[in-house]
This record gives sequence, C-alpha cells and structure tokens, in this order.
Amino acid sequence: MIELLIQEQVWNLNKSFNISRGAKITADTLQVHLIKDGEKGSGECVPYSRYDETIDSVKNQIIELQLDIESGKINLNNLSSYLKPGAARNAIDCAFWDLKCKIEKRNIWSLLGEKMPNSIQSCYTIVLNSPDKMIDDAMKHLNFPMLKVKLDQNNLEECLKGIRKVSPNSTLILDANESFDFKTLDTNMDLFLETDVGLIEQPLSADKDGEILNYQSPIPICADESFHSLKDFELISNKYDSINIKLDKTGGLSEALEIKKQALESNKIIMVGCMVSSSLSMMPALTLCNNVKFVDLDGPCFLSQDIENGLVYQDGTINLRDSSCWG
Repeated sequence: MIELLIQEQVWNLNKSFNISRGAKITADTLQVHLIKDGEKGSGECVPYSRYDETIDSVKNQIIELQLDIESGKINLNNLSSYLKPGAARNAIDCAFWDLKCKIEKRNIWSLLGEKMPNSIQSCYTIVLNSPDKMIDDAMKHLNFPMLKVKLDQNNLEECLKGIRKVSPNSTLILDANESFDFKTLDTNMDLFLETDVGLIEQPLSADKDGEILNYQSPIPICADESFHSLKDFELISNKYDSINIKLDKTGGLSEALEIKKQALESNKIIMVGCMVSSSLSMMPALTLCNNVKFVDLDGPCFLSQDIENGLVYQDGTINLRDSSCWG
C-alpha cells in the first residue's frame, strides 16, 4: 500500500516575475508525496492559468485518483491512461520516479541509464520591465552564458541593443510569450539578427501560429505554449524548429523522455524549460539535459528561499552533486 499526501506551497519571490501576459510575486505550487515501506517520493507542479489550471482544479484531479494510487491500481507505468498531460500528472509522475529511486536505492541517472554530469549550464531570465531596468538586470548577470529576455512588442530595439551591448558574449533567447503578431516578428528580424538572437521562443499566440507555417526564419523559432505532449509533434512540424519541454506541460518525466527521444530523431532543437518553482521541480527536468542545446531551469533563482537541500547555482552553472532533494 502507498500513502499519498498533497501539500500546497507558496514560495515568495525575490522580485516580481514579469512577462507579456502578467506578473507575479509568489510561486504557488502543489507537492505530491508518496510513502511506501518507510520511503517517500516527492514531486512538485505549478498549476498555470494559461492552461486553465488552478491550485484547486489540479488538487481535485489528484484527489480523484488518490484511492487508486494508494491501492496500487495506478502506478508509474499506467498513470498516463488515467490522467491527461498537465500539472497534476507531473507531480504524481515525478513522485513515482522519486519513490522508485528510494526503494531501489539507485539515483535517477542510474535508473535511466544516463551519465550524470557534475554540472549543467542554465540560462537566466531577464524579466519584462523598462529598458533601463532590463539592461541593469543583464549587467548583474554578465557571467551567465545564456540570457532569456522576456519581451513584448514595446521597446524591442532599445532592450535588445542595450542588453547585447552589456552582454556581448551571452547567447540571447528572445521569449515573447505569444505577444507578437506576424508583422512584428517579420519586420524586426533584421534587429534580431543584428543583436545576434540565438532563438525566438513562442512569438505568436498558439491559436495564430498557423501564420508561421513554412516561414523561412533565419533564426530558429521555438514552440512553448504551442507544444505540450507527444501528440503535438504533427501540429508543429512545419512551424517550429525547436520545442520547449516543460514537465508541467508534458505531465511529468515519463512523457518528457519520450518527447526528447522523438525530438532528437526529428532534428528539432531542444530547450528544457520550467515554471518558477523550487529545486524539487528542477531536479527531474535536469535528467533531460544531456545532448540538449538550451537549458532554462533557473526557477529557484527567483525564490526568496528554496527547498531544503536544493540546487546550487553559480553564474548559470547548476551543481548537481550538491543536491539531494529528489531522485
């Protein structure tokens, strides 16, 4: 028998996290804990209103499956048959993986047959703000090899040129979070080339991205809000060069592993991304990062306090050997 516990967690942020569709000062998460034979496996998810999720709706999804999980009817191998991709499945799936590690006395890298690196390089997110504040933020993170720049249609030239001036060596990822129209994307492409943008993430809204079908962009375009799970590959095949794999979209590590495999076979550029949350959310995502071009797992950098035994970040380098909070 398994005991399932659900825990709501509110993480205070060290600054407002602003993107084109809004801002927040807390990260509201749900944690699932599975207890069996004295061992505890944990997973964390971030319900997201963009995908019609709330803390209560996701919590109710988990509660609906609680008895079947505790009885053993639902397990790691068949969870996807009972729950669609999304935050609820992510928390349960990752808790199952963590529990498996604890029971078998093996780390997640060993279970997956992957070599565990000592460290992984992640980008840092420059949140949407006035150009002066965004440039100042970039100056404070000069040692990060990659910067993700949150933008909308305003002040594009001032922000990008200013950030590139103070960060001449960083790879820049432009993330519009669906705030562009096609004209904004196309007419500013020379600016994006001039400032050496390496990737453009979700420029158009997901319901309008048909406008970039067969668009010959000189800079790779990445699907975030347009791509969630395995079934979306066909929908994005001739629109996007890259996909952002987030466990809260895929419904956990299990499907994310299959997505990564298919993306590599399809020659899609891979980004492994996250929501703003604790190291408990980052740890399973880190297992996807071998042979990946872009890693955006800086969520804990925005928390006033991370989970106990969380990840250690230093100038974009995540030290994997110093964390024991999962897997």
